[in-house]
Amino acid sequence: MKTLRQSLMDCDMAMVRAIAEMHGLELNSNRQEEAVAQLAEELLQAEEVALTLESLSPAEREALRAIIAQGGRIKAPLLLRQYGELRAFGPGRLEREKPWLEPANATEGLWYRGLIYKTFDEVEDYRGEFFFIPYDLLPLLPQAEKGPPSFPVERLSPPPVIRQGDLTLLEDVCTFLSFLQREAVKLLREGYLPRPVIERLNEQFVVKEDLTKTVHEAGTQRLAFLHHLCCQLRLVQVRGEWLKPNSAEARTWLKSSPADQIAVLQAAWRDDTRWNDLWHVPGLRCEDTGWRNDPLATRRRFLKHLSQCPPDQWLSLASFIQAIKENDPDFQRPDGDYHSWYICQADTGRYLSGFESWDQVEGALITYLIAQPLHWLGVTSLGYQNEADALPSSFLITRWGAAFLGLSSRKQERWSPQPIEVKPDFTVLVPARSLYYRFQVERFADRQGSEGAYLYRITLDSLARLLREGIGVETVLGFLKQATAGRLPTNVAHTLRQWAQKYGQVRLRRVVLLQVKDPAILQELQAAPQIRPWVQEAISPTTAIVAEKDWPRLVEALRKLGYLPHGEGLDN
Repeated sequence: MKTLRQSLMDCDMAMVRAIAEMHGLELNSNRQEEAVAQLAEELLQAEEVALTLESLSPAEREALRAIIAQGGRIKAPLLLRQYGELRAFGPGRLEREKPWLEPANATEGLWYRGLIYKTFDEVEDYRGEFFFIPYDLLPLLPQAEKGPPSFPVERLSPPPVIRQGDLTLLEDVCTFLSFLQREAVKLLREGYLPRPVIERLNEQFVVKEDLTKTVHEAGTQRLAFLHHLCCQLRLVQVRGEWLKPNSAEARTWLKSSPADQIAVLQAAWRDDTRWNDLWHVPGLRCEDTGWRNDPLATRRRFLKHLSQCPPDQWLSLASFIQAIKENDPDFQRPDGDYHSWYICQADTGRYLSGFESWDQVEGALITYLIAQPLHWLGVTSLGYQNEADALPSSFLITRWGAAFLGLSSRKQERWSPQPIEVKPDFTVLVPARSLYYRFQVERFADRQGSEGAYLYRITLDSLARLLREGIGVETVLGFLKQATAGRLPTNVAHTLRQWAQKYGQVRLRRVVLLQVKDPAILQELQAAPQIRPWVQEAISPTTAIVAEKDWPRLVEALRKLGYLPHGEGLDN
């Protein structure tokens, strides 16, 4: 910051005379350097400072305290928004209209008394104008009382309806990976999952959503979030046209402890630059007109405020939102720009511009963060007054949330998955948290249901599904012996071996028969370069096999050689 004399030298002479007149001082010179030296000396006198402070209105005192509390410098948008805009006057108009005689607001009152000045600077994530108090004037003003920062959030009793923050997201990530392992899933052009896939996944998830209300182009909010995190962590990848699990990364994650699994997902969201939370807030529609917000910086500032809340205590969501509004309203707009972002209400199309829309935009974003990503990640439990309420009225930071926010240390616990149980009737029971075992079992068993644990049944068809991948039955049996801690029923092992022995002994395939009247014609066709690639094998002197998929190309090649093939489905 500058001295008072340096600050006054940056003003034009009309402003210097205005400040002098405001203090009842008569300048002895019209030369700026001499006038500034005289004015600065007078304004730094203790008696003059005391008289100036006595003349302040309550609003001006409050504004001055706000600047002092921030070390004598405040972002211009914050001061102007709270204490009034500074009207622009050129030197001539300033001397004619004398606005210092009737300041329009507290900002102008401090400005024309020479207590505050403007500068341009870049600090952290803000680049723009500041108002400051000259550093040799600042010690002469009443200093703000030092104490812990105030961030009051109302504590509440447990609410009537509670939705616990838990680790069900882990179960559904495993379901997602297992589904992609079994099914051929091709993404749409925009990278979204097809609607039939969304519906089938939703049926299998622990947390099921109302698809009549929550589906948009990317699927449900929660599924889109889950899918994005899996891509971010490289648990899945696109191979050719198909979305598949990334075996190495997925196996590492699935084998880790539940505490490590949720911590990995939490950190992936916290540090993600591509998931733009603001663009996912229900009820808002962000229009891409060139403006940009910074989701990573916003998330970090938001989490800093959340970490000031006590864990394991029900807190008013409204009071938490209000605390951020009072202490850090620009947490997602460090430049204080509330006019150039094109955001509107999805249902009405009304644009939400200006600070007066803070509750509809920033407030809605805070609610979304608490009630959706952080709840899905097990960080918050949610409280409602009624079952039918769409939005929570309170929240609680869980033990997983406390560890995530650094409010408690995460204990390094030794962990191993619970063994699975295979019964003589070929049913398999997999504990809920044994994700790696469940991922492997779903490769060769059909899911029957889940009630605290996952129930599967091994059938001839389900085993064949794995054998078709080239994986032998002894690999399956080795896994089952290890996963059951050696308690694999003998009849199950014996039957699986029998099924595997019979696999492939009978082969069926769909083909087309190529029949000719003369063996010489078949020999000619097999020798022709245009025909030879489509004829697989001859089964008689006048008959050969053609793959069903190659039939159209064979017909085309025959016609080019002058043959007019006749048969079912062909036009002569």
